[in-house]
Amino acid sequence: MKKTILAILLTLNILRADTMGGEISLGIFSYTPSGEASYDLLSLGSNTSQNLEKTFGFSTEQDLFFKAYFEHPLPFIPNLKLGYTTFSSKGTRSVGMFYWGDISLYTGDINNKLSLDILDATLYYELLDNWIEADVGLTLRYISGNMNVAAALDSSLVDFSTSTPMLYGKIRTQIPSTDLSLQLEANAIAFTGVNSYDYELSARYTFYMGLGLEAGYKAFHLENDELADSLNVNIDFSGPYAAVIWDF
Repeated sequence: MKKTILAILLTLNILRADTMGGEISLGIFSYTPSGEASYDLLSLGSNTSQNLEKTFGFSTEQDLFFKAYFEHPLPFIPNLKLGYTTFSSKGTRSVGMFYWGDISLYTGDINNKLSLDILDATLYYELLDNWIEADVGLTLRYISGNMNVAAALDSSLVDFSTSTPMLYGKIRTQIPSTDLSLQLEANAIAFTGVNSYDYELSARYTFYMGLGLEAGYKAFHLENDELADSLNVNIDFSGPYAAVIWDF
């Protein structure tokens, strides 16, 4: 009886090793914030929109991101992808007749900080899994962060958070007779008050035992008037990235 149980456990372990898998990647993203935002507590209208580069002085930054995929052989249960990306920007500018939150008609220097975290949980199905891979699914994205603008005698801090469902898709193709592959991965959604998308275009070289390097271009777009009361953003983060990959 003990030998039978041991044989069953060994068989299940072998089957699991042959059919379970996934991928982990850790990378660095160099991005330039752009676009506009307004924090209109005084109800002054759209003329209070401020440019992230020209008004707040945000410039090129580097931050980390993480992704993990978990796949299984069960045909009707979706696979799982988890992702985390962080953005942190600082800037200083001289302004005139400046409006932001509680700050009104200010002229002088402002010191600005933006912190933004994006958490993704994606359920997806594999449509193709050979030299061309294709996945489709649904992402639930949680966005949180804050922005602080400090003037000489006053400051205005706004915290924000929101959850958004998004459509998800990925396609990867292996270049024949090489260890190179190309990939396009994207999320997107658009409805009243929200227009958001991101994409990642990359090339990958796999060395040994699933370990590899990936490099490409990432872009995030967020247009949202529901992050916090009186806060309206239409912003972009885009630039090159590089990552270490383990496909197991």
